[in-house]
Amino acid sequence: MKKLFVVSCLLLITQSIFAQRMSENYSTGNLRTDLNANFNYQALDTKTMSVSSSEKSVFLAGVLSALIPGAGEIYSESYIKGGIFLLIEAAAWYFNFSYIQKGDDQTVVFKNFADSYWSVVRYAEWLNRFAADLGGTSSILINPDSSLNPWKRVNWDEVIAAEKSVKEFSHTLYPHGHQQYYELIGKYPQYNKGWNDADPNSKRYYDNLSANFLHYSGLRGNANDYYNVAAKAVLAVVLNHVLSLADAIWTANSYNAELKANLTMERLDLGLFTEYYPQLNLKIAF
Repeated sequence: MKKLFVVSCLLLITQSIFAQRMSENYSTGNLRTDLNANFNYQALDTKTMSVSSSEKSVFLAGVLSALIPGAGEIYSESYIKGGIFLLIEAAAWYFNFSYIQKGDDQTVVFKNFADSYWSVVRYAEWLNRFAADLGGTSSILINPDSSLNPWKRVNWDEVIAAEKSVKEFSHTLYPHGHQQYYELIGKYPQYNKGWNDADPNSKRYYDNLSANFLHYSGLRGNANDYYNVAAKAVLAVVLNHVLSLADAIWTANSYNAELKANLTMERLDLGLFTEYYPQLNLKIAF
């Protein structure tokens, strides 16, 4: 398109400058000879004007867009597409960083909630009381010093041994602070009895889940949702790089589609006058 525009401009300028009549008097004294000579068509020296521009490196365009989506398109002078790819890249990274931060903030929220309302001491006391009814055994020693954090008042090995003795239990508790610790206590009903609003006098743990158990599950779910959005944003970044790479190669090839234009000036003698006119020859190769 840009080449055609340049050609059109050259035609207009050329016509304006050279399209003129030049009076030339071919007089021999013989009327017939003069008329024949002046009406004879003569094609004189032809001057050629070439309209061209430098090609774009397809390899460089691809590399640029692989590194920074849109850069290859901008290099090939496709500015709108380049801007779109850059905008998508910036938006994807914004969502990634933003939702990771939201997930981290939500993680702090659910961990604080768990440390405030779930106690391994309550869970151990319930195991000591009902493990035998569930087909297991439990003799977990509990430190009576209530000033200590709950996870420091029990022997963790004894908690795990009690859980393993109950065949219907599916998991054993990880130490406090571990990611699995915070996941298990809000995911599996066997840990329901560790919540402060659960009924400690019932051996039934798999139904009538406490409100705090359910609320905590929702808090963790929100954090996971934020992290999932962040992960999808990374996928969008990867896809944007791949699409921009492919498009940059195509755009550079399109830019390099050869357009050759030859502009010549021809002279036509008409009687006592001479006409100059432009002649345009186009050759398009793909």
